[in-house]
Amino acid sequence: MPAPLLTTYDLGSLLIFEKLCDDWVREVHKFTSQRKKKKNFVIFRNCENKKITSLEELKEELEDSSFLETAQFKSGFSHDIVSNKVGANKIARRAAKAWMAESSGRKVGSKPNVVKPTVSTLEVATPVKVAAPVEVATSVEVEDAPVEEPAPVEVVAPVEEAASAEIAAPIDEAASVQIEVEVAAPV
Repeated sequence: MPAPLLTTYDLGSLLIFEKLCDDWVREVHKFTSQRKKKKNFVIFRNCENKKITSLEELKEELEDSSFLETAQFKSGFSHDIVSNKVGANKIARRAAKAWMAESSGRKVGSKPNVVKPTVSTLEVATPVKVAAPVEVATSVEVEDAPVEEPAPVEVVAPVEEAASAEIAAPIDEAASVQIEVEVAAPV
């Protein structure tokens, strides 16, 4: 089995994966070192795993490079990439894996063929026993529960109303109060 076109390390640093034509793709990778962590680089790769780092070299490799002059490439500094690098990496890895599967000749998303057993190949199953039907009960009479009557309320002495403020006796002015404060002498 030939080696995969993109290694695990390449897939881990991938930010953008764009298919240019049938054979060539554009990959934008991020640097993994702390010193260069805000920078990225571009690689152009074909299905034979030939890598090119500049657009001029790619134009020399292609027979018809006229579509590259009008093509708008997505930058690694675009807002949707910078704001969500993990999500961008996930989308790019998925696209790269699909392209690798397609270029190796397999169909994308194909599942292995599973042979489903037919009726003729199955053994005769044991019969299932059918239970007797359940009889539906007739209506059940419900006896009324006895209702308890509340106990009688005892009569209490009536509450007298308080006199209004206008009728109450006038309040004398408060007598002046002298407060003596003792101050302790410093020792």
